[in-house]
Amino acid sequence: MKKKIFSVLLTVALATGVLAGCGSSAATGNNAATGAAQNEGSQTASATTAGEEPGDTIVIRSCFATGMTGAVNRFAIEKGLYKELGIEFENVEASADTNSTVMSLITRGEIDVADGDPSSYIPGIYNGVPAKLVGNMWRYSGCYWLVANNDIQDFSDLEGKKVGTAGASGGMRLSVLKMLEKNGVSTDNVDLIANGVYQTAYASLTSGEVDATIIHNPYAALAEADGTGHILGRAWDYIPDYYTGTIIASNSFIENEPEKLQRFLTAYYQVHEEVKNDYFDEFVAWAAKEMNTSEEVMRKAIESEIDVWLDYPVIPEDRLATTFEYLKEYGWVDENVSYEGTYINEFAQVAADTLGMTDPEAK
Repeated sequence: MKKKIFSVLLTVALATGVLAGCGSSAATGNNAATGAAQNEGSQTASATTAGEEPGDTIVIRSCFATGMTGAVNRFAIEKGLYKELGIEFENVEASADTNSTVMSLITRGEIDVADGDPSSYIPGIYNGVPAKLVGNMWRYSGCYWLVANNDIQDFSDLEGKKVGTAGASGGMRLSVLKMLEKNGVSTDNVDLIANGVYQTAYASLTSGEVDATIIHNPYAALAEADGTGHILGRAWDYIPDYYTGTIIASNSFIENEPEKLQRFLTAYYQVHEEVKNDYFDEFVAWAAKEMNTSEEVMRKAIESEIDVWLDYPVIPEDRLATTFEYLKEYGWVDENVSYEGTYINEFAQVAADTLGMTDPEAK
């Protein structure tokens, strides 16, 4: 993989110059309603950043996810895989509500790119946040697990129990609702509690504050390893078309520095593939240390999600449509909010073409 770095960079630089030819609906996945956004993306992606050579080191201002959601990207940064491609980051560490923080940072012009939850970003963009979705995260199915204490052996046992939903709305709560629905459990018979994420959610389970909770790995694997609970189900087995992970870029970055955006986006998928194929064992060890768990538990956690480690750039419109149907069904976004015009796929398509990637979910 390393031997291909400079040839890939050169290809990216050349490909950027012909992006205007990639703006068809077939290439982008957008429909006619997003034509203005496509034209804008095509025009800016074919622009030239004055004085920048393909081999120059560029600095990108970012705000990246933590936990398992951001683990591969953070490992790649620490490992120097981006640096080998001439990319460095000034990263802002976000706390608490990362998605809200990202939108504030973009609005204030303090970051160029971020990753996170499209169901939060799209309404923000619709309401004026100056940004667009530009690609998928390394995985974009809902990597959430419903974990219960050992007194609960089946979904039916959740009736009359307290179930953690992470937040009062959003993808994790939606996952709980859909999993209950598809197992014949009425939410009227369950006490749903917004109990946070990661360590906070896990602590609420081990302390008995909740009887079950939706949670990210490695905590699902940790519950089974520690004997404190067991897995009832994977969210993406119940709502496989829900879109949960995206990359967002500010309009200013898209319009004024398209070559930098293209280099970052192509590098993002290249380094994630490197981690998967060339540094997997090292990544497991790093993640175990980072998240304070054993390598055995971490390996089990990562391997249990390997089927949704897709590394495919182009944003799928069908997932966006399904996601917003769900969000409107539960009243979490206004009926008039639309995903159309909130994303562009020109840069993602070039990344896919440059790296020889094809849609792993293509029918």
